[in-house]
Amino acid sequence: MADDFALAIGRFAEMTTKQIHEVRKEAQKEIIAGTISDTPVDTGRARMNWIASKDGPANYSMNLAVTGGNPVAAAQAQAFGEDGTLYFVNNVEYAYYLEFGTPKMRPRAMARTNLQRVADNLKAKYG
Repeated sequence: MADDFALAIGRFAEMTTKQIHEVRKEAQKEIIAGTISDTPVDTGRARMNWIASKDGPANYSMNLAVTGGNPVAAAQAQAFGEDGTLYFVNNVEYAYYLEFGTPKMRPRAMARTNLQRVADNLKAKYG
């Protein structure tokens, strides 16, 4: 009887861990997609330079327009759900000003708005 209980607890822990990883991965993908799509487009350079990475923040810029890439798909491919930190950066020199604004330009708050939206959705769903 004790063995059955231990097996049931083990299966429950395994299933719960798997579900947590899936929720985490989906939340990351949602943050990425929302942030990229909320990035304003003038030349498209800022939208194309969102870079997701696992081991540390990317310190380079890229131009997916040249390669015909999809910035959302490229960034979401790096999302992971098991452990570690998702680094999601934009290395164009004016990305900070798009997010936080300037005295002459209102802040767009692409990242902050999407982080809060996803956090609110998770809190509403899981309490």
